Amino acid sequence: MDLKSEIKNVMLSSLKNPSDIKIGIEIENIIYNDKNERIMVNPCNDFSATELLQVLNNKKNISESYSLEPGGQLEWASAPYKNLNDLEDSIIAQRKLLKEVLERKQLKVVSYGLDPNFSPVDIELIDQNRYILMDKNMEKSGSMGQWMMRCTSSVQVNFDASSKDDMEEIVFIADCIHPIASYLFSNSPFKNKKPACEKNLRNIIWANTDNFRCNNLFDQGIYLKTDLVDEYINFFLGIPAIFSLNRKGRTTATKRTIGELLMEEKNNGTLSKNRILTFLRQVFTNVRIKNLVEIRGADRTPEGFEIAPAAFWTGLLMDKSIRKTTLDIVSSWQREDRALLNNAGFSLNTSQKGPSNKTYGYWIDYFGQLALNGLKKRKLGEEKLFNVFFEAIKKDGPFSLQSQNRE
Repeated sequence: MDLKSEIKNVMLSSLKNPSDIKIGIEIENIIYNDKNERIMVNPCNDFSATELLQVLNNKKNISESYSLEPGGQLEWASAPYKNLNDLEDSIIAQRKLLKEVLERKQLKVVSYGLDPNFSPVDIELIDQNRYILMDKNMEKSGSMGQWMMRCTSSVQVNFDASSKDDMEEIVFIADCIHPIASYLFSNSPFKNKKPACEKNLRNIIWANTDNFRCNNLFDQGIYLKTDLVDEYINFFLGIPAIFSLNRKGRTTATKRTIGELLMEEKNNGTLSKNRILTFLRQVFTNVRIKNLVEIRGADRTPEGFEIAPAAFWTGLLMDKSIRKTTLDIVSSWQREDRALLNNAGFSLNTSQKGPSNKTYGYWIDYFGQLALNGLKKRKLGEEKLFNVFFEAIKKDGPFSLQSQNRE
């Protein structure tokens, strides 16, 4: 079996029956202490993010996981669920546990997608070799990679797929309407204590992080649903690796591409599913493929609205008729339409021109309402998990703007 086929087999290794499709969520949290400073990351005289991780891992459910991002942001990954009501119950339970642990240590979550007060030079880097290597890579690959690593937090949504075609539809739709989601879930009102105004800071930061592995798949030359998985593999193999793995699985510096490293492992007989997945995680596009689909375009939403990104995507993707409507629309867009919409996503100005001679604001309203209709059609009462959030956005704009208006 050739290398591309082995990678494709890993990507498709966790396909489910359509009735068994599940949804998961990952929520990142920026943690402050009682002095309104970022919690220290590595073990020290103060209670650190590393110690917080140990405490929470001793209390979590076995099907969940906690981890740390490079700047000490705490990430919680849920178990996967078939419906959003069960997922929301899990989020509420996690939020309660986290709040209890943090209050005992006089800590708190800052529920923004970008640290409002501090820049990368103010924030310690976690003492892990892969992140040290990533940090060095980000110094060269773009102007804002260290902002991404140390200062951002997000909500990521994971979907199972039932087939290669199903996976390609999910990825294609999510890539096409990423700029819609990035508006709805924009929650980065301040950067280094200064108002962001109408800037969509998450999109701006990621666009200036690493052009080899970030942005939309559209920006990487992947325009179509047809053969998307194969095109993704071609893109993946050409990416410069952030790090390689030695025979003991330890990270080491490298100047080679992911394809070169994986081919060497194949020739040496050391290639495995876990090795391939490790390298698939070195892709940071707004939607990426591992052995499931991960949609990554949302800021960390305000407390109580963590599930909103999962609800939006579930509404669009998990009802057949709504997905078909969505797919038909985005498939009709020309490349110029896609480029217009992607460019609009760097700003929160809804009057910008979008696809089909309609405004950015038109498409935000349209897909938000379509997602709500999709949730209603599932007949599980899930629409309540998006409706309140969506109404707030329609009334006062995304939380990036709402927070600035309150200041």
